[in-house]
Amino acid sequence: METFFIKVNGYKIRCAARGKGPHLVLIHGLGGSLEWWRFNFNYLSHKYHVIAFDFLGFGYSAKPQIEFSLDLASNFMRSFLESLKLRSVSLIGNSLGGLIALYTASELGQRIERLILVDNAGFGRELSFLLRLGTLYPLGEITFYLRHFIITKLFLSRLFYDRQKLPAELVSCVLKMFESPLARKVCLRILRRGVNLGGLKKDILDPIMERASLLNQPTLIIWGRNDRIIPVVQAYRGKNLIKNSKLVVFDKCGHLPQVEKWPEVNQLILKFLG
Repeated sequence: METFFIKVNGYKIRCAARGKGPHLVLIHGLGGSLEWWRFNFNYLSHKYHVIAFDFLGFGYSAKPQIEFSLDLASNFMRSFLESLKLRSVSLIGNSLGGLIALYTASELGQRIERLILVDNAGFGRELSFLLRLGTLYPLGEITFYLRHFIITKLFLSRLFYDRQKLPAELVSCVLKMFESPLARKVCLRILRRGVNLGGLKKDILDPIMERASLLNQPTLIIWGRNDRIIPVVQAYRGKNLIKNSKLVVFDKCGHLPQVEKWPEVNQLILKFLG
């Protein structure tokens, strides 16, 4: 994945792009980067112009001292598409990226042709207890301070049903990303903005639930039945909320189907988009 930087609203944003055809934008989750799409990027680019990027505040993109909100994320996505001169796109988002993709689709209307949500946040308050604990001071700070390969691997393995499918290079990637104290601060700030000890905050949940019920775009919801971060019950809730939607649940799969079940997920995405 050869990367380059563009300016979006004055901020440097790291991107990767490949392929020709209709535009397809991939949005990673909390603490992620464009590398979390490495098992999908090349395959999907055979038929689509695929763009992956580090969302504002993550990876190697700029990390401004700003307060995260759904409106800010949606406005950033609008500016991002305009910077790349993309008039209409389909969006794929995982976890927090799915929440952002859903909200953006509700804001930009027909500019978003199709929507693919992968274990996305926003269909309920239920979240991993460990994630909720991370919102407490100083537990979150301590977690980021203990940056060791084994500890990071143990934490990331919770994202998988089969821990053997966690790629070692992604563990190294996460460790490298969070060498920066600013990266750790931004990630914690965004986590605490949307989550508390009770789970996803209601001022995030309520607008997403309302907007999901009004979506018109054809939507594919993909979920891992054994997701320890966001339980599969939310997948069925999302299917009931979004009128024009299809749900596919993968058995023996955790929070990252695009990594753990990448061959099946890639084929499913192309079939849906085609």
